[in-house]
Amino acid sequence: MSELFSQLEVTESNNFDPNNNFKYTVANSIITEKPGFAKNYGYDVKLNLIDDGSQEMVFTGPLLKEPLVINSVALQSLQQTGTSIVADTPDINKLMLAIMPQVGLFEPEMVVDGELSPNAEISEEFILKNIDGTFDYKIIEIGNGLGRNVLQFDMDKIERKAMPFLNAEVAGILSSEQNAVALWNVYLAQGTSVEEDDQMVQDANAASESWSYEKDLPLSQDKKVLFEQKFIEYFMNNYLKQFITDRLPTVEEDAAVFDLSEARSAKAQKFLQDNKLS
Repeated sequence: MSELFSQLEVTESNNFDPNNNFKYTVANSIITEKPGFAKNYGYDVKLNLIDDGSQEMVFTGPLLKEPLVINSVALQSLQQTGTSIVADTPDINKLMLAIMPQVGLFEPEMVVDGELSPNAEISEEFILKNIDGTFDYKIIEIGNGLGRNVLQFDMDKIERKAMPFLNAEVAGILSSEQNAVALWNVYLAQGTSVEEDDQMVQDANAASESWSYEKDLPLSQDKKVLFEQKFIEYFMNNYLKQFITDRLPTVEEDAAVFDLSEARSAKAQKFLQDNKLS
């Protein structure tokens, strides 16, 4: 029954999907003797030996309208098919951080022991440039009539480079559809940010967009496509974005603060000259 205890323990994970059958949370509470789940509250668990040599645990109590019966043979069969009675939600932060060094957007020296170095930056080949080879900056306002340059990135090129790696990761996750449903329900369905996920109560995440372990497995093709789309969006918005947002120029003199109106006029004039429009 050690395997059963290990699976039920998943219900205590911080990112546990509450869309799992609540009976298993009750069962874990009985086994771990949580307050309010003792015998004097009407809860109990019994271990029965079956004629075929298997074992079964029977959980009873006020929150269980019918006894929850878990058979050792049935549990072993699930294990052999790569599933479990309770879906374990993958650690999305761990997944995303593992993907980052693999997507081909960083120079090899930026990857140390399979992880991005603290000073990692996206390779220059993905930064937009002018016809003359200089960086094509975007001017942002910083207040008081002042502005500064920030780099612009070729998002089409970035997506083309990263997509094969992201597709491969999604395919790996979908090989265990039960875990994919958990990932969808806890993180992906609402398209929230990492910060919002940290602050949000668990059962507020997927809400009406949640998928059911009983009704939606195996996943239909349209749900697989939607899962991939949301997974890629989550990666782009929460992990890649920090490397491409308001990144200062690498050319020192171009990183200085300047008068906004004069700079915009100069940029417009340069565009006309570069394209021989004036």
